[in-house]
Amino acid sequence: MKSRQSIAYAKSMLLLAILSITLTACTIEGWPGVDGKNGRKPSDDQQTVERTPVELKLLTWSDETYQELYDMFNRKYPWITIKPIYITNGGDPAIVAKIQELQAAGTPADLTWVAGDLLQYEQQGLLENLKPYMDADASFREKELPDGYFNMMAFSGRRLAVPFVDVPMWIVVNKDLLKKNGVEMPPNNWTFDDFREIAKKVTDPSAGEYGLTTSSDFVMRLLPMKSAADGHAPNLSYMNENLNQSLLNTPEVMADVRWLTEFVTVDGTMQSWEEATKQGDVTRDFLNGKTAFEVGGDWLLPRLQKNAKFEWDILPFPRGKINQYSFHIYGPLALLSGSKHKDEAYKWISFQFEMEAQKWKMEKGANASVLDPELTAYLDKVPLWQGKNLEAVKMTKDNGLVLPGATIPWFSEYDWINVINDIVFGGSDPNRVIASTDAWNKKTLELRQQWKRN
Repeated sequence: MKSRQSIAYAKSMLLLAILSITLTACTIEGWPGVDGKNGRKPSDDQQTVERTPVELKLLTWSDETYQELYDMFNRKYPWITIKPIYITNGGDPAIVAKIQELQAAGTPADLTWVAGDLLQYEQQGLLENLKPYMDADASFREKELPDGYFNMMAFSGRRLAVPFVDVPMWIVVNKDLLKKNGVEMPPNNWTFDDFREIAKKVTDPSAGEYGLTTSSDFVMRLLPMKSAADGHAPNLSYMNENLNQSLLNTPEVMADVRWLTEFVTVDGTMQSWEEATKQGDVTRDFLNGKTAFEVGGDWLLPRLQKNAKFEWDILPFPRGKINQYSFHIYGPLALLSGSKHKDEAYKWISFQFEMEAQKWKMEKGANASVLDPELTAYLDKVPLWQGKNLEAVKMTKDNGLVLPGATIPWFSEYDWINVINDIVFGGSDPNRVIASTDAWNKKTLELRQQWKRN
């Protein structure tokens, strides 16, 4: 027979067991941070939660190429969709006008690409400061980014934008045309002299074949690259070390302009606008197979894959007298101050640096923007580069020069591209660059002083 103490003890144990079971059930199923099946609560992004759908308006000039990336983002954040609004021409002024139009209509845009002049947006109060968002973003703290990657898009302590994508460029080569003329594919350390000599060897006007495509990209990309590689200007766009004056009006850079002009006027390896038009503009498009060299980046590569009827490859920009560089564009992506969905819009910005987005961009011809061994190794697996000059692609990670201008006062009025185009392709007087550059140099310094006073 059990004693009263034994009975009391047994009752106590039973009550403790019941209480323990109850507390455990509460802990597993009812307490914050835990679910009953897995012992933890899924993150917000993993839960199936009723959310108000959000549509983010993104101003862009790209075509449907990026729809895949929009869909990837939507799979990660099912309640957020990206609605691209295309600005087909007009650059930053057209984008600013669209931002203001949507704002006035009560349907403000959330995000925008910037053609180059961030200060034009900043002066009008159109940009959200990204620094607080980035400082609070744990995913950024876990990533290694290239030195100075965001510096070109910061101004007065504010981060005005992030680089949407790192677009390197190369000299694209028609290997069939080289082979036809007994020319071997040059090595990656080829020079500007090699470039010019090969252009001469493959030019045959009777066959309508020329060394260079009649393309403004040689003015916009190759020519400033030569000036930098030869030590005539420390930055692209002929900008000086401090990025406050253009060196386009110096004798050394003007000699570079004459150098490229001679491809048209002396060598005959590149057609002028007038001559190209007379022959049906065949040499204006590299895909016609009638030219040996073109400057190309991620915008040209899909067309080459789909439409080229000849064997093509890439080479790095030629080596100059002091160095060999690659040309990069970091397209600014900005969050607009008028957005009604800033937190969701910032998720799109942060997503650009996630592994899946980085790999997708690499597959389209861009560089990884994040330093990570997995991304470095992934380059060898990218289908686009199979059988191509992969070493030329890898070179662009370490020898890149980035196009300046995003935070240079009055940079949108620095009209060097049109001026040199007229000289190279239109036969204008090379001395035009002097007055044009002098006027711009004076104005940009005046603006800097004015902004300091204000």
